[in-house]
Amino acid sequence: MAVRSLVAYFKENKKRMILSVIGVAIGVFSLTFMMGITGALKQQVLKALGNLGSDVLAVIPGEVKNLGGRTIQLSFYPTLTLKDAEAIREKCPSVKAVSPYKQVSPNVHYGGKSVKADVFGVNSEYVEIAGYTPLCGRFLTEEDIEEISQVAVIGIEVAKELYNKTCPIGKVIYLFNAPYKIVGVMEKRGTDLSGENLDERVYIPITSAVKRISNVDYIDGIYVLPFSSDLISETIKEVEGLLLKRHGKKDFTISRYEDVVNTKKQAIEIFSKLSIIVAVIAFSVGALGILAVMTLSVYERLIEIGIRRTFGATRFDIFKQFLIESTVLSLLGAFFGIVTALLVVTLISKIAGWVVYIPLKGAIISSILSILIGLLSGIYPAIRATSFDPKEVLKEK
Repeated sequence: MAVRSLVAYFKENKKRMILSVIGVAIGVFSLTFMMGITGALKQQVLKALGNLGSDVLAVIPGEVKNLGGRTIQLSFYPTLTLKDAEAIREKCPSVKAVSPYKQVSPNVHYGGKSVKADVFGVNSEYVEIAGYTPLCGRFLTEEDIEEISQVAVIGIEVAKELYNKTCPIGKVIYLFNAPYKIVGVMEKRGTDLSGENLDERVYIPITSAVKRISNVDYIDGIYVLPFSSDLISETIKEVEGLLLKRHGKKDFTISRYEDVVNTKKQAIEIFSKLSIIVAVIAFSVGALGILAVMTLSVYERLIEIGIRRTFGATRFDIFKQFLIESTVLSLLGAFFGIVTALLVVTLISKIAGWVVYIPLKGAIISSILSILIGLLSGIYPAIRATSFDPKEVLKEK
């Protein structure tokens, strides 16, 4: 009966009811969309960086601080070496995996084509640290590192741009004019939150990056992965103590990788807070809209109320009807808001190349809030509807 009454009332007051539903729909959309996008971003970070950002520690030469939400390297010392990474692996019992890294910037080309690719020197343990596996072929081996081999593992976008195929295993890629044999192609990862395309990377042995391309004896940093999250503090102490003993001074910084990318975390948090504020405002507007519509409908349906009361409907029956009507209105707004949010989140994820994340938790929370708003908004109109004397109503009409 409540639904039939709403349908009949909608035919006569379409604009009024649509506006009341839109308020709730915007609130639900904002909350669901926020949880969907932040969830998709977090999933993308986990996919793009694997374990990086959760348990991994980054040993960086010099002093690194977070200033104004941005990570800045205040000083740099060319004192961190491959031997430091080897010492950490051998002498720190809480460490599971270690990968020194060195970024170099050679011209990357093949067959007259050049690509803009980031070239990183790493070791064989990098895949375990980053949770990043080859799509085809293999990753770098300890033998490649020891022999300073001219081999490379490339991102899938580099493979497509230079060779027009996804697995050009055995082909040669040129770094400057030095040929590197392609032994593997990494799985597709997309972009991270900084906008860096992880599929446009080239990985070479760290020894080749340091000795062949850079011709230096220092590295850019060391990734350290403890055996478990519980050992992070212990690992920091072990690594710090070891490097202090080796260097004689603190010319390095040890940070959790998630702190190094703190700007990304803050961007997600700011977006979440803004979305919640928008959702609260929209829900409030929606609640006021439903309250206004239901209150007006009470006065416009006095004859209906009077007739129902005359033919046996109790005050509680009338009270329930108006509560149900306001709740149905609110849920209708929730339905449109959730569907729209899911479509938009999916579309954005597809366009951006992110993992598609379905915010079921956001949809459930939004639905519960919509029910509460519908009930709260219907209380006053329901009480008002039961306050009229049916005899007086019918007499006046």
